[in-house]
Amino acid sequence: MAESFDFGGRISKQKHPTKIHETRAETDLANNMAQCINVGSKTQTPPCYETRELTKEALHNVGDLHLNGNVEHCCRGCFCYFEKSHTSVLGMRELAAAKGAKIICADDNEICANTYKKKPSKMQPHPMSCNSLFIYPLQCNFSGRKYPMDWIELVKKKEVDFTQSCGGQWYVAVDAAAYVSTTLLDLDRYKPDFVTVSFYKMFGFPTGIGALVVRNSSANVLKKTYFGGGTVLVSTARERFHVDRQGISDRFEDGTVAFLDIVALRHGFDTLHRLTGGIDNICKHTFSLGRFVHHQLTSYHHGNGAKVAVCYCDTDFEDMSTQGAIVNFNLLRANGSFVGYAEVDKMAQLHNIHLRTGCFCNTGACQWHLGLSTDTVLDNYKAGHHCGDNRDLINGVPTGSVRISFGYMSTFSDATNFLNFIKGCFVEGKLQIVQPSCNKAGSCQVKQNKTADNVGVIHGSKISDTGIYVASSKVLHCHRTTSVKSNIDFDGNKSPAVPLCPQGHRDDNYRQQTIYSSHHRVISDIFIYPIKSCGAFQVDSWQLGSRGLAYDRHWVIVTGSGVCLSQKRETKLCLIQPTINLDMGLLKLEYPGADSIEIPLSVDESQVSDGHICQTKVSGDRIQGTDCGDPVATWLSSVLQRPGCRLIQQSQNDTRLCKLDSNDRTAPGDTQISLANQSQLLLIARSSVLGLMQHITDRHSTVKTSMDLKVDVDSYVGRFRANLVVDRGQAFAEDDWTEVQVGTQNFICQGQCSRCQMICVDQSTGERSKEPLSTLATFRGRKIPFGIHLCHDPSGSHGNTISVGDSVIPTLMTDPVDQNQNT
Repeated sequence: MAESFDFGGRISKQKHPTKIHETRAETDLANNMAQCINVGSKTQTPPCYETRELTKEALHNVGDLHLNGNVEHCCRGCFCYFEKSHTSVLGMRELAAAKGAKIICADDNEICANTYKKKPSKMQPHPMSCNSLFIYPLQCNFSGRKYPMDWIELVKKKEVDFTQSCGGQWYVAVDAAAYVSTTLLDLDRYKPDFVTVSFYKMFGFPTGIGALVVRNSSANVLKKTYFGGGTVLVSTARERFHVDRQGISDRFEDGTVAFLDIVALRHGFDTLHRLTGGIDNICKHTFSLGRFVHHQLTSYHHGNGAKVAVCYCDTDFEDMSTQGAIVNFNLLRANGSFVGYAEVDKMAQLHNIHLRTGCFCNTGACQWHLGLSTDTVLDNYKAGHHCGDNRDLINGVPTGSVRISFGYMSTFSDATNFLNFIKGCFVEGKLQIVQPSCNKAGSCQVKQNKTADNVGVIHGSKISDTGIYVASSKVLHCHRTTSVKSNIDFDGNKSPAVPLCPQGHRDDNYRQQTIYSSHHRVISDIFIYPIKSCGAFQVDSWQLGSRGLAYDRHWVIVTGSGVCLSQKRETKLCLIQPTINLDMGLLKLEYPGADSIEIPLSVDESQVSDGHICQTKVSGDRIQGTDCGDPVATWLSSVLQRPGCRLIQQSQNDTRLCKLDSNDRTAPGDTQISLANQSQLLLIARSSVLGLMQHITDRHSTVKTSMDLKVDVDSYVGRFRANLVVDRGQAFAEDDWTEVQVGTQNFICQGQCSRCQMICVDQSTGERSKEPLSTLATFRGRKIPFGIHLCHDPSGSHGNTISVGDSVIPTLMTDPVDQNQNT
């Protein structure tokens, strides 16, 4: 859209646009779309609009200023966009500005406040006058606010102040991608010139396809420059001559369209109607779920009376014509500080809850709701924050938020599960229910304050005979308990206060006695992980290389589509047990119930054929590697039951660098790393593991859980997948280290390791649980840190070997890190 809109205002040589010719497939698609978008006809192709296939180029194709020096141009029009629009609209702004259009940004207050201040001009647009475009979303993808349809006619009639900035004709484009997924769009009543929709947001399939709906009377302002296969009637190679096809869809659909996906759309519409009974039912269903969650979330308070959440909503969430099924919020601790959205996301994944975090590609809405000025956004960028990262708090202020959205497939159980997740993980003390009194602007005042003692009354929804939720009330039982210290395992059985190592390689009394000694720290364990996300290879002594420990994370398993496989996707990876035989130069792989296989530790890359040299991505980095061949690929595919797996070895010439942010304590110069996520090595302390285990025991002392994992020190040590394990010393003392000497080797400490749901995988069984991440998040602060990153400093080292029993001598920082502040 942005590339083809004619801001220059050419003289139209056609009094009426060319009649559109549609194929039968296009007619069927239009008829099916009429179920969700009323275009004035449900039995034939709509006479006023044409639909064309769309991927992400929809907005890109309206707005291109057709500037070629032709005298037909007399002026440049305006491009006005709504402030709380999707990033795609900001991309349109750049195209329009590059071609000379005047750029205007407007928010809803400006549009509403300035309406009717100036009477519309009675002058008819001159045939040489320019064209201008206004675009806004029908529903905000950040807050769910549904914006007035009346804006369409107000702008087209030039009854809004900003339309006086440019003469000529004003056209209106609406972004309906979020809107039509749950709401009927009546194009018979409201008449925008251009409408973008997403089929993926309607029924979840297929991805990357939607439609640009163009009003036939407005099609003549779309002037296309580029043309590809199938879009011209004739063209010549030597001379610049071509004739465009007349139909707009014929002109704009370059190359082969995604016809298989288009065929699937009919089944999507049919299924949607069969399951729900129509878009009106979807609207009522999803709105009632969103309203229920919003009202409950705003009523939750900590035991001290402080709010649990702040919701970003432009309405009181009482009218489905002005509010969509989106709840956007940030969580607060009892002391009033924010919980970072990255922490919420980690915990949600642990509870099988899918939500979105960040700014959701809507910078304007994010800035407005979070109170972020342009200077603040720029300062955050200079501090290292960018779209898609996990820098959720900077100086205690959120850089984004958490969003949940409800669709036709969402259930009341989904809503209650989410609320139980919030209460179980983020409410401090006894839950208090404070029923707010909201005004139309969405701001709330406290109406009453009640303590939730086992039972909390919440206003929600019930299921009608049609399966749609309607307003009613429901009682939710909220069983909460106080923590009483008791030594139990996760089956509720009594266990020793300090569980002992089951392997028996050390005296139990020695382990229990020395673990609490604050002096003479030593290395108790060294682990190598030859294949990323696979089992550990434990050694007594090992050499260091330029990327850390030799052969650590030197290989990676990729799927048939070339995607790096980790335990987040496949927990069975931990059951692949690697063993390194340095004497024979072999890596041996074993898996329960399968024959073992061996591959060479190194290959002569100069002798490797081009077919075995490949690239893949690890933690966002593109790395160069060598395919280890078909036999091991077949073995991996068999044991993992995933066809197409390949084993890739990192190339000796690959120069992947440390990914730690600049604000962390970094090592001098460029630090090369293997296929580890962030650093060369990871260090944890057994005393910290014991401290965590005590917190888990206390937290679960009066609660029976379904977990069958015994509280075992070595089992928990394995979950954190550290390279070096330190014995003795105080719990979490390593947080404050800046440097550490291990034997004769010096290391730079590069900050704490932020943890995710991978630590919830039992490395001996591959089974997933909610601990220890669930408890770790309750007392370790934002980013849920455990352990520290290390970088080898060869300049201050002697030799290149570390061994079990080596002394550990740390250097402490002057000012300890505050876990609740940005690092």
